[in-house]
Amino acid sequence: MKDLLNNVINIAFRAGEIVLKYYGDTSFIKKDDDSPLTKADIESNRIITHNLQAISSFKINSEEDILDYSKRKNEEYLWLIDPLDGTKDFISKNNEWTINIALLKHNIPILGVVYAPALKKMYFALEKNGAYVLEDSNIIDNAIRIYSQKDTTAIIALDSRFHSTKNVDNFIKKYKLIKQTLGSSLKICSIAEGKADIYPRFNGTKEWDIAASDIILRESGGIILDFNTKKQLLYNKQDVKNNYFIAFSKSQINKEIYNDFMEDKIILERL
Repeated sequence: MKDLLNNVINIAFRAGEIVLKYYGDTSFIKKDDDSPLTKADIESNRIITHNLQAISSFKINSEEDILDYSKRKNEEYLWLIDPLDGTKDFISKNNEWTINIALLKHNIPILGVVYAPALKKMYFALEKNGAYVLEDSNIIDNAIRIYSQKDTTAIIALDSRFHSTKNVDNFIKKYKLIKQTLGSSLKICSIAEGKADIYPRFNGTKEWDIAASDIILRESGGIILDFNTKKQLLYNKQDVKNNYFIAFSKSQINKEIYNDFMEDKIILERL
């Protein structure tokens, strides 16, 4: 499985090279859900899909090529990819967009790669092997292991740059948190790296938005919990929409916000 991870890391690097060629091209079309689609999304999807098919026989479910549930529901292993997470970040040229590749086993991520080409930064994890960050290098041995534990006492909450909600604002005010905004899967990866503490997400995401960073956070000691079930998010569902969730750093587990969450004391307004 480590060899597979190394192959996926190299695929992400290749996709990043392709996407960077389109960086600065702000043209896009709108998909059926009103989200933007760029040439970079399409080309990244093409190269990732082609290369994953070359290294494994596992089926692929991608944001840009959704596999019908009937063809994936019984799969033990499944690739879940977002070839360009944070298309709005890409169009706005803020560098905070990523390429996400995850491998599921029995509907749980066991391998994840999140690559931010414009930042020259990659996060990756393999189940029971830890989470790592690689900066300004494509030599895997240069990666540094990361842990989701901050040294400072102030609690930093992350919020989406383009998809914030009133419920998130209320949550941050209630617990007197320090708010920082960040794009794409970098929010969850930032928690895994020990740079932030909590990420409340109270509006829509899809499975491919979260799966790769989920295993990265889990391997760093943190966790993402479903707002409804209070359990880990599940993937490869018939409906690829995620429930609302909160991502916690290791240092926040069993603390005030975590305990309030588990006891259903966090109430959201109907908007």
